[in-house]
Amino acid sequence: MKFDNASALFFLFASGALLALELLRQRARPWELGDRYAGLAALAMLIHPLTWWIADNLALQIDLTPLLAFDLIAACAIATVIAGELTVGRRLMTITVLGTLAALALAIGALQLPLQGVGLTAPLMVSVLLCTIFTGTAAECSRNARLHSIAQGPVSLLALLFGLAAALQLLVGLLSVTAQVNEVYGPRLLAATGVAWLLIKLLLLITLLKLSSARHAELADRLSRQLVAKANAATNDLLVITQAFYQLPGNALVTDDGGRILFATAQARRLLAYPETKDCVLEDLFLAVQPSGHQLVRALFEKPDHQAELMQIRMTRVECGGQGYHLLQLDTLAFDYGMLRGLLVDSRNDAAHEATGLLDHHFAIAAMADGWFRLLDPVDRYAASGVFWDKLRILSGSDSEIAHLENSIASASEAQGWLRLRNGGGLSVSLRKLQTPEFKLFYRVQMTLVDDVLQASAHAPCSDNGEPVR
Repeated sequence: MKFDNASALFFLFASGALLALELLRQRARPWELGDRYAGLAALAMLIHPLTWWIADNLALQIDLTPLLAFDLIAACAIATVIAGELTVGRRLMTITVLGTLAALALAIGALQLPLQGVGLTAPLMVSVLLCTIFTGTAAECSRNARLHSIAQGPVSLLALLFGLAAALQLLVGLLSVTAQVNEVYGPRLLAATGVAWLLIKLLLLITLLKLSSARHAELADRLSRQLVAKANAATNDLLVITQAFYQLPGNALVTDDGGRILFATAQARRLLAYPETKDCVLEDLFLAVQPSGHQLVRALFEKPDHQAELMQIRMTRVECGGQGYHLLQLDTLAFDYGMLRGLLVDSRNDAAHEATGLLDHHFAIAAMADGWFRLLDPVDRYAASGVFWDKLRILSGSDSEIAHLENSIASASEAQGWLRLRNGGGLSVSLRKLQTPEFKLFYRVQMTLVDDVLQASAHAPCSDNGEPVR
């Protein structure tokens, strides 16, 4: 098969430019085994035209027919690149064993058979062997074209090109036989055949590079599908775990390190009357929270019927994914008035202008925090009665406001009022009605003393003339 020197040079330049662009485009991509086989196929396709061009320029009289064995190696390498379902070891065995045997068979057949005098010339033997291997590679491409959707286009084009290559090799063989029989050689026809062969090799090289990119895209797509499948499986597992944890027969909350509630079991939500726990802390769910020991917290919870319930919260720290969480287990406690007093009054550290206390069901003062004694101790000692309303009447002459506050708490669960003190300033009073499990009422009192300066700075509900705003 005679190549035109200019055609061979164009083929070499075009192939080199394609390989250089591919290397520049894929320089950041890791070099994989399939890329090595693709590179081997590209170099094997370049060897015979390059050797012919060098021999023609240097006027070397050598037989280059055995170098067509590299086309056979290229075909084996391409078939190996396409066979993506084979393992690495089997692909290595394919390219090593088949490529070596094919090259040896082609070289021995091209050199030895003409010397045997059996009537077969070297070009015919070369054509038959190349036709056989290209036909097999085309069949391999056709079989694998259905396996990968992304690489289906380049693989189908490879199958077509290999079919054309097999037909061209068969045509070369027939031309050689015809030329031997008729002793007439058509140099133009043989040169055109050589140019067609170079064109097919160039198209093979282009398609091979497309196939390499398509295989990487197919690999990335397969990996992304696997990652999505794993993520979906992990999400489903997490949903199952979440549902299982939600249905646990226990009162449990999960908080982050900052105390923000992340999760609550169904039983805990029932116990707390189905509160909104998103971005909440314990102080948002309970009236009072007080540490009572190592990883123990006591809390006061108000039920929807305004019944007070004491709880103990056991905290367990949990590490997960490098982050810290707390598992809170809620246990109800028997009602104890002393514990209730400790939560609402004794544990308070009121400011100098605040007072907190408890009233019994007769509105008598049952317990007061230190702020009461700092602010109102002289009045408290002066007044013989222990009823809360009598204390307020000594402090303020606003009988109507006191009566309004008394009537409001009798008919509602909360009441608020603002009293004008006799010595100036004001007193903000807040009452909250609660009941024990035995349905005995008691009241939580919170008072804030506001003088004129504090009143103006705090924007309390007081008009410019000093009268309370209702």
